[in-house]
Amino acid sequence: MVSCWWLWGNGDGRLLVAVGKWRWPTVSGCGEMEMADCWCLWGNKDGRLLVVRVRDKGGGLLLEVGRGIECPSFAFGVLALTPAIRSKKLGIKLGQKLLTYVVLILYRLFLDGNDKKWECADAEIQWYALRTMVSFIQCMSSAPLQHPLIKVSIADMLVALEGILQSENQRILSLAIDVVMKLVSSLGSSIRQYHMIKVVFALSRLLSLSHSRFTILSVIALNHILMNLGCTRSEAYVEVWRALGNPNTVGCISLAIQNYAVGISSSSEYFTQMTSLLKLVLWKWPPCRYYVWSNSTLIVRIMCVCLSALNFLFIETSYIVSALCGNGALKLLENEELFSKIVWALESSRAYNVRLEALKLCQQLLRSQEGCSKLTNFYCESIVQGMVAALSGWRSSGSRKVPPDQISLVKEACQCALITRWAGLHHSYFWKLEVDSILLDVLVGDTSTIFEKQIIFQPVDIIAEISNTNIEIRPYIWSILGWLAAHCAEDFLPIKGKSGCLDVLIKVSCSVASQLWNKGKTNMLSNFCEVESVSRAVLLMVFSPCKYISLQARTCMSEVARSSSVEYLEKLLDSLTLIFGGDVSPVSYSPHTLIGLMSLACYSTLPLYQEFIVLKKGTDLLVSIINRCLKSEMRVNRSIVASHLHGVSDGKLCCWSSIENWEGGDLILFYSLQILSQLMPFSNFICDYPKIDSRDLVTSNTSGGLGGSLFESLSSILENNISPGIRLYAQHVFGFFGLYGFPSKLGRRMELALAENELADLQFLLSDGMRLRAHGAILLAGCPYLLPAEDSCMKKNMLDGGYLKEKSHRGTVSRHEVKLSDRVDSFAFAKILEYNYTGFTVIEDKDVKPVRILAKRCGLNSFSYMLNRKLPEWGSSVLNCNFSGLLEGLIDRFMDVILEVNRITGETWTCPICVLTSPHIHAHKIILWSNCWFLRALFQSGMSESYSEIIKVPIGFEALTKLVMWFYTGELPRINLDCYWNNMSTNEQAHELEAYLELSSLAKFWLLDEVEEDSSNVVLSCLKSNHNLSMEIINLALGLHQPRIVEAAVANIAPLYPKMRDSGDLENFTEEAADLLRSEYVRLSQNGFLNH
Repeated sequence: MVSCWWLWGNGDGRLLVAVGKWRWPTVSGCGEMEMADCWCLWGNKDGRLLVVRVRDKGGGLLLEVGRGIECPSFAFGVLALTPAIRSKKLGIKLGQKLLTYVVLILYRLFLDGNDKKWECADAEIQWYALRTMVSFIQCMSSAPLQHPLIKVSIADMLVALEGILQSENQRILSLAIDVVMKLVSSLGSSIRQYHMIKVVFALSRLLSLSHSRFTILSVIALNHILMNLGCTRSEAYVEVWRALGNPNTVGCISLAIQNYAVGISSSSEYFTQMTSLLKLVLWKWPPCRYYVWSNSTLIVRIMCVCLSALNFLFIETSYIVSALCGNGALKLLENEELFSKIVWALESSRAYNVRLEALKLCQQLLRSQEGCSKLTNFYCESIVQGMVAALSGWRSSGSRKVPPDQISLVKEACQCALITRWAGLHHSYFWKLEVDSILLDVLVGDTSTIFEKQIIFQPVDIIAEISNTNIEIRPYIWSILGWLAAHCAEDFLPIKGKSGCLDVLIKVSCSVASQLWNKGKTNMLSNFCEVESVSRAVLLMVFSPCKYISLQARTCMSEVARSSSVEYLEKLLDSLTLIFGGDVSPVSYSPHTLIGLMSLACYSTLPLYQEFIVLKKGTDLLVSIINRCLKSEMRVNRSIVASHLHGVSDGKLCCWSSIENWEGGDLILFYSLQILSQLMPFSNFICDYPKIDSRDLVTSNTSGGLGGSLFESLSSILENNISPGIRLYAQHVFGFFGLYGFPSKLGRRMELALAENELADLQFLLSDGMRLRAHGAILLAGCPYLLPAEDSCMKKNMLDGGYLKEKSHRGTVSRHEVKLSDRVDSFAFAKILEYNYTGFTVIEDKDVKPVRILAKRCGLNSFSYMLNRKLPEWGSSVLNCNFSGLLEGLIDRFMDVILEVNRITGETWTCPICVLTSPHIHAHKIILWSNCWFLRALFQSGMSESYSEIIKVPIGFEALTKLVMWFYTGELPRINLDCYWNNMSTNEQAHELEAYLELSSLAKFWLLDEVEEDSSNVVLSCLKSNHNLSMEIINLALGLHQPRIVEAAVANIAPLYPKMRDSGDLENFTEEAADLLRSEYVRLSQNGFLNH
């Protein structure tokens, strides 16, 4: 063999190796590199290169390629780097370059063409390759990581690692995982520049191995990768999380956690790493959460671990629980033992970290009103005690302010205490534990000594103290104070002798808010969070149902606003007029606009300024704002402007319901209605009562166009599905026009029943001789007080004059005649019936009093509340016309018809009421009569069907259930596109939609236009993002004659026509469906709408 001065080339004549030079033409931009003086190359007779040795000038061996291993052409073998290569003999710069080229040679030769795939399965070669990588990584600390050659080398290393991680050799796997961790540690956040998906896939595969050692090593490596991956929006980033969110991967992690729980592994590191990885995956990839909480075995295991006595186990499992979706959280709330563990962890004697994580866990479980209700129903007092202890525990340290090491705990407790946004028993416990004193101490420092010395508080001094409080905590204090005030009972009074703290909090909040408003600091975004929260606190206090709090707050506002309020109000009204009167979008001024409206709402409660605002055309301005809100798309949600309400999980949540604020997503509209509710008594909006039609809400007014415009806007709000707060305040304003309740489509249909006599089973005889007929089913749903004693839930009818008799009507309907007391006003009773049937009525001011008295006696509390023109209670519900209560609970004697499915299902069916063995629903004729023209005609036809107790309905039971719910509520049940739906199979989803297709088909025959439209919309909303579902639906929709659905489904999958034709999927369609797909595909092709 020849040594030194040797040239080596490949088949196409490109020079690869020469003395003193090394050229690698396949690497773009590689160029040439000066090497050491002495080269030694050996080859065998068939032209394969075996060994390359490079020595430095002193004869020291720097590099040896091959070491006698026979390799294919241009596969130089395994590189063995000597210690000299990492020494300073070469110099740092030359050493870096040499290492770069070494790695390039290694991976370019073992990678399969352009696909970048590692092909070598030889364990010894893999071992030396991994050792080479270790040496390379050790030298990377001094290398420029952004150098093109380094980046190319690292990219190739990742591809090689992905291939080597497929090995079944335990020794190789252990070293390969170690190399991955070393590489990630060296790269740090620079890892985001590389395509990590294949390595992540390879490591994920190892999670399924039964060998716990490799499982934990893989999890540690994945945690290293994910922690450095950060948050980007690249496709590669999404692919990584999609890979980890795969059901198989999540299943492997879940199984590993289950194995820990049953004792297969006893390593705490094992459990910690597993839970850490699962937590990261759950947070970053919400779709996979379903596979965790729907795994009942895993949930049980998590509960077992969470309920153990080990602090670190509670912390780790709380990480997983806090990452679950809304459905998962509610699933956990079914376990009462979890509540006891949370209470245990909240105790002040527990470790700091345990209490911290328990508070975070509480926040997650209490995110919805349903979750809050479940949690507080079991351990309400204990949970509130835990929160209060975390809020006030720092006082025992003797510190004047919250110490720095306690701020995190206090902040988490404040976030937890935001459950005060919902009404409930927990409010009474907060007051019982003197929350006002604690809030004041957190805000200004420990005040116990000052109160003992009976020092008089001066707002100016306290404001100065507040500025020294942690700015992150202050917004929480204001929010908690506001919600406590909003949910106080009307007769609430502070604990005797301990009202000082609450009074000081009210004075301070009013002073701070007024100061910020008058100094014009509402536009300072850096200060906006606190300005918004303290302004809102004052707003909730002046509107509080509690007489004590509202009086104190209004008195304080009058005092602090006395000097500059008129000037401020003039500027504020001018500013709002400019914003809403021009072409400028109010959204661009949302901070200033919101604070301005909140401050105006506070001033609108003060008698001193109410008429002033009206004189300055404030009511006209408000009507303009309301109209603009309804006509434009502008929306300002509190979650946008109140950053302190954002938890660590916000933006990553799914499947949560009932977490939106009561006032909804349009604060500008809400505050405008709130202000108008205070100014209406002083406005000149007049309604001409005789021309009001309760069905069409037609009105005339004598105050110009604005009165009519306001009336139309209020009507639009009441009839649309807007937030409860906005609708309730709109109704309150509507009351000044003499209209009470909530008009609805169902109410309009039920109004027909007021004049229906054939099905009426009650007749009321009034003192003036008037006879009013009614239907027991309707009264049972809304006002059981009006029923005779044996049908009422009351022992004795409060309105019954004592005369009761029964007579038969045509032999088909038993009708009770009830004589009412002489004290019952005929007009008032007629209005009570009208409201009970329709949920809406019109009453002039002069007639309100007798109706109000009768409504109270009849137990219609919500109606009585409206008639008294009391402000809506914060968090209260809208009571629409709704008869769904008749379908729940005990069976009533008013059920007089059966809707039977006209389809053989083969299922065994038993009914607690009758002996029918086919699926059916017991219902009330008067409800069906009022809501369906087809059934009304059937009942009035005089044919045998009109007297039959059974009506055959040509749909399935699921569709029948939805139809009946529409009859009784006016709303068709919708499909919630949450994790339940997303994780159904295509066949299961198609089965769910089949019920809506059947409904749409039946609705066309039964003349139910609204049902037909709503059913079609449900199906269309589900087809938009699922091509496979469109394939399943086409044949069903064609069979049920639903052209609109067919057209949408065909449009969704027509671009896939060639693929379906080649794969044979077209054979699954009917001939008609295949022709439609072909025609649509041709149309799209001819118009250039297809992306080739």
